[in-house]
Amino acid sequence: MPSTRDIKRRIRSVKNTSQITKAMEVVSATKMRKSQQFALSARPYAVTSLEMLKNLFLRTPESHIPPLLTARPIQNSLVVVITSDKGLAGAFNANMLKKAEAMLAEYKVLRRPYILVTVGKKAKEYFERRNEPIREAHIGYGDYATPEETQPIADMMIQGFLAGAWDEAHAIYTNFRSTLIQQAKTEKILPATQESIEEAIRGILPERGRFAESSSSTTYNLQPTNSYQYEYLFEPSPAEILAALVPQLIRIHVHHVILESNASEHSARMIAMKNASDNAKELMETLGLAYNKARQAGITSELIEVTAGSETTHA
Repeated sequence: MPSTRDIKRRIRSVKNTSQITKAMEVVSATKMRKSQQFALSARPYAVTSLEMLKNLFLRTPESHIPPLLTARPIQNSLVVVITSDKGLAGAFNANMLKKAEAMLAEYKVLRRPYILVTVGKKAKEYFERRNEPIREAHIGYGDYATPEETQPIADMMIQGFLAGAWDEAHAIYTNFRSTLIQQAKTEKILPATQESIEEAIRGILPERGRFAESSSSTTYNLQPTNSYQYEYLFEPSPAEILAALVPQLIRIHVHHVILESNASEHSARMIAMKNASDNAKELMETLGLAYNKARQAGITSELIEVTAGSETTHA
């Protein structure tokens, strides 16, 4: 049995750890609420931009559809993996990297070339350890990403697609469903086809739960032909307007993806720190019982020694 000194040392160590995890839980909870507010408030803009993309796609003559909305044979694929810069977030990064590995493994089996871009230090370190070539690595998007910060990533995806460096672009990120549920998913960013836009809208709006209620006041119809019927009139020309509008809508989409990842990261870290604090509390209770037993055993042993010595003296 460990000595009382060893048990007291362990109790002190666990108590110090508990104080750290509790402080991190409070910090993560504060960041989580703020990041959730950013992500939830951005959802109407993201949905509206995606619906506008779909409306443009459906109502623009084929001769004027911009390249960003035009599918072409796949020769190269861009894969953007979005993780966090920091750890201690439970299975948040592990689930993301597992999904990314599965997608890259599928590309390797199909012998389809791909280009890898990472967002977050954890993804960068993970693929570097596996000698996976990384085209670009972006860090510093851990708390509350702004449109100015995410624009370089979106511009890189757009410019590479227009230049023919890749023929499709996918983002692997964690979609925020609720405080307790974060879903790792793959979303097609380019080209913005009708099917990919509908899937993105469904992914943004939860079907049930508290956060689904926040969008209940606005009905997002996936069939725009039922909500209104009209043709777009372009001035000065369809090519000039679409060339400026479509990239901006794509930037909003990319920005929203990173915001969802931010909210998921802070939620996962808060839950992980809460679990760690609860486990530390249980461990301290267990160690307290062990300490009392060891102390009682020591007292009993000393009493036996005193009694045995007294009997020997009288004898």
